[in-house]
Amino acid sequence: MKKTHSIIAACAGLVVALTGGLVAANFRTAEATSAGKHFARPVRELATKIPAATDLTRYGVLGDEQALRLMQNSAPACQAALKAAGVTFTQVPAMQEGECGYREALEVKSSLADFVSSPGAPDHLPMTCDLAARLHLWERHVVIPAAEKFLGSPVKDVKLFGTFQCRTVAGMERLSEHSFAKAADVAAFILADGREISVLKDYYSKGPKGEFLREVRERACDIFDVTLGPDYNEDHANHLHLDVGGDHACR
Repeated sequence: MKKTHSIIAACAGLVVALTGGLVAANFRTAEATSAGKHFARPVRELATKIPAATDLTRYGVLGDEQALRLMQNSAPACQAALKAAGVTFTQVPAMQEGECGYREALEVKSSLADFVSSPGAPDHLPMTCDLAARLHLWERHVVIPAAEKFLGSPVKDVKLFGTFQCRTVAGMERLSEHSFAKAADVAAFILADGREISVLKDYYSKGPKGEFLREVRERACDIFDVTLGPDYNEDHANHLHLDVGGDHACR
């Protein structure tokens, strides 16, 4: 009987010893874990993602809605696209005129063809970057090739009646997209050989001048949100209205 008690006592002692050892081990592990905070991996801040620039020199971008939307929604990405395409421009300070005005606008200084004011039009041509980018797409992939195709000469200048003007749509109370620098009125094209192709004088011509004007108006519909010309009404007899306001019309 005494032998049995001795065995039980010995086993109890062993259990106590093992338990104590485990407790001590757990304590040391916890202590080591606590101390480990001094060697924690540093938290790295995530880099801000900047949208890649759209390649305006690529013909396929004309049908790339995602690329066009990127330029509309991101001024930095849009400006990067213009620079990569060789367009030079200056940024224009924000302006507010009643309910009209613009932010993050720019003025194109040079492109494949220069955008210039028609006589009597405002000297400055502020426009949103989205409008500038689409004008460049139109100029590069539509206007210049069409001029060479029908007229045998590239375009040197594109003459505009204006871009920004605080006014309503003719015959309506709604503000025009010109009120937000989102529209351009194209009056004429000056070719490298000096000839001028006028919307007012040449749009209905049966010769190559008329064919050129009708083609660039028709294909503008694939690039701009709204394209209006002499076929629409008398108010547009002397120009092509091109805008990026979000509505959709081709007339």
